[in-house]
Amino acid sequence: MSARCKSKLAALLMAAGLGTAIPPASVSATLRPADVRVSAEPDSLFAGERLRYVITVQHDHRDSISVVSLKAGQGTPFEITGTKSFSKNLPDGRAEFRMDTELAVFGSGRKPLPGFTVVSKHASAAEPERLVITPSESVTVLSMTDSTVTELRPIAPPVSAPFPTWLLVPVLLSLAALGLAGYFVKLLITALRRHLADPGRAARNRLRAIHRQLSKGLQPAAGYESLSNILREFLQKRYQFGALEMVTQEIADELAARRISIRQELIKLLDEADLVKFADRRPDIEECRRSLRIAEVLVATAAEAETTEKEPLMEQSE
Repeated sequence: MSARCKSKLAALLMAAGLGTAIPPASVSATLRPADVRVSAEPDSLFAGERLRYVITVQHDHRDSISVVSLKAGQGTPFEITGTKSFSKNLPDGRAEFRMDTELAVFGSGRKPLPGFTVVSKHASAAEPERLVITPSESVTVLSMTDSTVTELRPIAPPVSAPFPTWLLVPVLLSLAALGLAGYFVKLLITALRRHLADPGRAARNRLRAIHRQLSKGLQPAAGYESLSNILREFLQKRYQFGALEMVTQEIADELAARRISIRQELIKLLDEADLVKFADRRPDIEECRRSLRIAEVLVATAAEAETTEKEPLMEQSE
């Protein structure tokens, strides 16, 4: 065997030996806890605020990488409000899986970051590989209430507001003003009613109206008849007896019994009216006007006499 053939045989044997020492490309290393990193921001926050929890897994291009069984939800101080994940190639030829999770944090004090399980699968392996991670890092949750409060405090009874006594003054003054206003209105209404219901005033107005009608052609006989009716109605309302239903003599007796001072003049006018009505007497217009003026004066005198009679009564009562 020549030297050239020996060198070729040695190269072949060396290549065969190297071929048995190199592992097959399909076999990958086991995923280690050091390949998994976690971070959280911020490191302290108030209860209810959001925590950004980042999990990264570096691997040798596994077929699939996922993070499962994140310890959050009921019974834990963490609640998942959002999550997203993606993968990328690293400059050293490996790959990286990254999962960003937003967690709402509750409770108070230091809370260890939630654990999780990394599940990876490789085509050459029959079963997926599981790696349980329990982070040693923690986050501080600040309470929004006083930490010294350890028991429920009783609710203080409601405090009643003091009665605003200063409101009584204007209220009382307003009530007094309303009372006085009502009293004066009542007096005014009473006086107005008395004025309108005054039989003397009504009789004088009607006598003046008859006087005007004479100028417009009213016959004296009709004027006397109206005069008789007006005087009888005045006597009935003024002295409260049925003068409208009585003859002249009965009225004279009633006025005499009551000692009415103007009774003689009133009876004289009523007698004249009776003569015109029953004896067919025909007075002239001037005679009728004179009788109307006398009647008006008598009615006014009777009203003044009524006022004079009331004043002594008031003085006696005082």
